[in-house]
Amino acid sequence: MSLILGIDPGLTSGMAVYNLDTCKVEWVMETTDGIKGFRPDYRAKVPRTNYSACENFTLRSSNKFTANLDGVKIIGWLEGERLCETFPEPSQHMQLTRLREKKDDYSKSPITHLMKDAGFKIGKGHTRMALSVAVWYAAMRLKHIPTLEMLKAKEDSVS
Repeated sequence: MSLILGIDPGLTSGMAVYNLDTCKVEWVMETTDGIKGFRPDYRAKVPRTNYSACENFTLRSSNKFTANLDGVKIIGWLEGERLCETFPEPSQHMQLTRLREKKDDYSKSPITHLMKDAGFKIGKGHTRMALSVAVWYAAMRLKHIPTLEMLKAKEDSVS
């Protein structure tokens, strides 16, 4: 079984595991308290995966999260521990999975459908963003044909 861990780091972080064999979400988790909550939960609860990707955190004046740097700390910890080496920008995975704020209808995103089909709650969206990162990795880094077809099929049915 080939699994990808996707991570949305921050004060509240989301994690999700995407199964390449079934093209389904296997597991999701949300952690709180920034790096202090992320590290122990990651070590104790994250299932073994073949690949991992974590959303990048780019500081810029328009970023409303500049006051909290836990996303940067989590990325640094993941890199330092050699747990992750791929860090897509939010715009990269969100465009592919149609989760762009003010541009997309989240209810039509294939990520929302995957979450609902598997019975996972979306809540504030941290786990959905983590799944978006994992699906981006499958499509863009691994060029996983079934994932690419799933993304295209959903896009065609929405149009």
